[in-house]
Amino acid sequence: MVYGYWQSQCLYIATNLGIPNLLQSESMTVEAIAKATSTKVETLYVLLRALAHLGVFVEKPGRVFAATELSQLLITNAGPSVGHFLMHITEPSMWDAWRELGDSLKTGEVAFERAHGKKFYEFFMTENPDSRNLFNNAMSFLTNQAIDSLFEVYDFGQFDTVMDVGGNQGALIAYIVKKFGCKGILFDLPHEVETAPDYLSKQGLDENQVKVIGGNALEEIPKGADAIVMKYFLSVFSSQDTIKVLTGCKKALPKEGKVILLQTLVPPRGAPVEYPDGTIPALAAVQMMVTNPGGYWRTEQEYKELFETSGFQLEKVIYTGTSLTVMEFSTLS
Repeated sequence: MVYGYWQSQCLYIATNLGIPNLLQSESMTVEAIAKATSTKVETLYVLLRALAHLGVFVEKPGRVFAATELSQLLITNAGPSVGHFLMHITEPSMWDAWRELGDSLKTGEVAFERAHGKKFYEFFMTENPDSRNLFNNAMSFLTNQAIDSLFEVYDFGQFDTVMDVGGNQGALIAYIVKKFGCKGILFDLPHEVETAPDYLSKQGLDENQVKVIGGNALEEIPKGADAIVMKYFLSVFSSQDTIKVLTGCKKALPKEGKVILLQTLVPPRGAPVEYPDGTIPALAAVQMMVTNPGGYWRTEQEYKELFETSGFQLEKVIYTGTSLTVMEFSTLS
């Protein structure tokens, strides 16, 4: 654990330089890699050798480096990948926020806001386009890796129209509409859905299949769907604001409407703390706290209580075999 940040920073630098992309089809000497990345040969060699010892690359005779299964995961020029998620989590702005965690525990400030003087989404979504691109691709990657397991256990085809609240550029709703043939609505903050029409078009979907709406879930959620899906969205809100969002969901849904919460749950005491995919929810909860006021990952019971306060009842809990759990709620009469 003490050495953890050494590894993640080496990974970030190599991925940010595009070295996994360079090595995906052929081996290269360190001199050739240095030339392609505008870095110094000898210092780059020390970094690449360390990553080779970690199994990220392979070092061959003559200071030649080649790809591995791990480095293939970090390729960023062929769609959303672990590489995008890695760079989002470990980019300098995130490191700066974590540096403020100790003081924020004493002051009550959000560590990210303390470090940057701006809210997380304001910083990433409106002022730093490179960071915004990383975030969008990181979220799409998380959806892509979980979707097959999700669709094996939950049937969205029971609904006529599904609305993804907090759906970013639309990866999840695109999958749902294409798989089950229902209509879709994508709802998120206006600057979050700016790239959605282009993204959805690339997925072969038009505005008649997925309607894109910009707005604020804390103020009002549009009507028109018989089911609302939220993936990780409630993690960013305090309990008070979560109730505001859920109250808005109830107003937007018909009497028989459902809310499908897709969430990684913090295990109760005595349960395994790590999911099979390596996710440790209690640690991820700290990340949410670092970046969002009042935001953190919750237990199943905590979500159940928040939904009940907002006028919903828990119908079923379905475990997907990954760190993503399905909680289905119906409106109380």
